[in-house]
Formats: sequence, structure tokens, C-alpha cells
Amino acid sequence: MFSFLFIDTERVWRGGQDQLLSLLTGLQRHGHTMHLMCPPHTMLEARAREMNISVHPAAIRSEVGPISFFRLLSILRKVRPQVLAFNTPRGILAGTLASRLVSTGARIIFRRVNFPLRKTVFTRLKYTWGIDCIVAISESIRLQLQFCGIPESKIKTIYEGMDLSLYPKRSFQSSPPGGGPIVVGTVAHLSHEKGLSYLVEAAFLIPEVRKRVRFVIVGEGECLQELKELVKQRGLEDIFHFAGFHSDTSPYMRSFDIFALPSLSEGLSSAILEAMANSLPIIATEVGGIPELVKHRDNGLLVAPEDPSALALAIRQLVENPEECRRMGIRGRERVEEQFTLERKIRETEQLCSVLLKGAVHPSRSAYA
Repeated sequence: MFSFLFIDTERVWRGGQDQLLSLLTGLQRHGHTMHLMCPPHTMLEARAREMNISVHPAAIRSEVGPISFFRLLSILRKVRPQVLAFNTPRGILAGTLASRLVSTGARIIFRRVNFPLRKTVFTRLKYTWGIDCIVAISESIRLQLQFCGIPESKIKTIYEGMDLSLYPKRSFQSSPPGGGPIVVGTVAHLSHEKGLSYLVEAAFLIPEVRKRVRFVIVGEGECLQELKELVKQRGLEDIFHFAGFHSDTSPYMRSFDIFALPSLSEGLSSAILEAMANSLPIIATEVGGIPELVKHRDNGLLVAPEDPSALALAIRQLVENPEECRRMGIRGRERVEEQFTLERKIRETEQLCSVLLKGAVHPSRSAYA
């Protein structure tokens, strides 16, 4: 059994924090000793404490500042973990430096976004110096890291996973509802890269949309007001519902008939995974790691990003074909059961840590290599 210290520096709750919590609790159930350092008074801190994770609240506001360094050093000396894992970029360099003074066994970065790394000496140093492995949560991220100059030997793909005990198989006896409108829903942080303005434009292009479709957007973020203004400009206030942020999105997922996410960039998408676990057909863009989850015409439909016409066509196709929706939803659930379970994610993380702590030079490139 291993002792872990995970570091997350974000104050918001997004897919990365949700997946981190599932990893923490899963590893703890397997008998490992888990510690979490995160900013105080955050949802991550509260949820981790509810799960009996040992939490060390501390804010890291600077990449290399002395305050950040000494905070990290103090916690490392107290915990003395075998594995130090970074869930977010800020704090990697200071944490790696501090861990050199505490004889940490292995240092891992979890890379969850598909954005390219900055081409600076500082960034290259942060992601290579003293780091034993970078875990990419999709092959798309792995390839992006390689393109940015990270050695292939330092990267391993471990897909995210869902605890399927939390998602009972969906009954299709009353879905889609006879005679009622189809609910197209999404769950996302309302930021530009989620592309939700294109969902509004797509709705505007669908004939008789008011008679056939309702749209539900669950989440909050910097684009909320902009999206509401666009809905108003297009005269669609009566068919769009902004539900706000909810830490538990399961009731909304169960109320959807179709899940749509027109992202411009995506590492993998926890929301799509949750929708698949809920047996929902997916409409999404062919960007980042999404095609690794959604196989076109198998468990959903893939469209080009920034293309409201293609998105509208995909929505119409599924709205008009309830049996296709049902088949795709069932296939999506099967894909999660086959490849994206929490137990698989925990097992592969354990295997990686075992290899690193035994002093192996290079972990295998991918969990599926």
C-alpha cells in the first residue's frame, strides 16, 4: 500500500476536481493512505472531508514564490508521501523542488486539458525536471504533450472512469416521452471553449423547434450572461432553461433525452462520460479526446466544431429517430462498462505507481498499448 499527496490549486469545481475526488476515494478504498492539499473553503475540500480524506487546506497563488514553496514544504514534511501527484499546473515547480528535500518516491502530473503547453524554458522545466510521469487522460492529450516536446517515455495514458454503481441502467419505457418535447441537455462550466453559443444558434436553425425540443443548460461560468443575451436575441427564451450550478447533476442527466456538448477544445469530458453512464445518446464535436469516447453513429453523432448547421442537423436526426436514440444510449453505457470504469482507472494508477516506486526507468506509454 502506498501513501499519496495530491495537490489541486483551483477554487472552482469542474470535471477535473470531480474526477480527482473519485480517484482519491477509489485509492482509499483499496487501502492506500490519501492526503489532499487544496485551497480552503472550496467544494473539493468539503467533499473530500465528507469522504474521510485527510485534507491540508492551503492556497498556492504563485508558481515559484517563497510562500508557496514553504507551504508545500511544510505539508510534505508532515505527510512524507511516497507519491506526490499534481492535479493542476500551478504549484508543480515549487512542489517538485520542495519534494527534493523530503525524499519523495515518485512525482506525477495528471494532465486533463488539451491546450498546448507554452513554448518556454520555464514550462519545459516544470513538466520534465524531477517529474517521473505525466498521466494523460486521453490519447489526444498524450499526442499534444509529445508535440510540445515532452519525451514519450514520460507520458502514460490512463483514461478517466465512472463508478457505475452510482448510475443505474436507464429504463427506456417512457423515453422519449410520448407526444412531449425532446429534452436536449448539457452540463458544463460555461466558458468559451465549451462552444455553447453554437448550441443556441443550432436551436435557432431547427424548424418548429418550439413544438419539438427543449434545451437545458446546467452550469455556471463567465459566459452565462452572454449566453442568456444570445438566447434573448434569437427569441428562444421559452425553450432554453439555465439551471445554474449543481454539484449533483444526476437528476438532470436522468431528465435528458439527448446530451449535447459542442466544445471547441476538450481533454476527454467528464460530462460526456456521465451522460454515457446514464445511457444517453451523445451529440458532440470532433475535437480533443471526444472521439475516444463517442464513436460516430455508434453511441452518438460527431460534428465539426463551430458549425451550428451541422449541430442542428444532428439534433434533428436524433429527435426524429427515437429508436436510434435508444440504441445509441445503450451502446454508450456498454462502452463505459467495457473501457471507462473507475475500477480500471484505480488499477492502472496503482500499477503505474508500483512501477515508478520500484525504480523502473520508463513506464509503458499507454494503458492500452
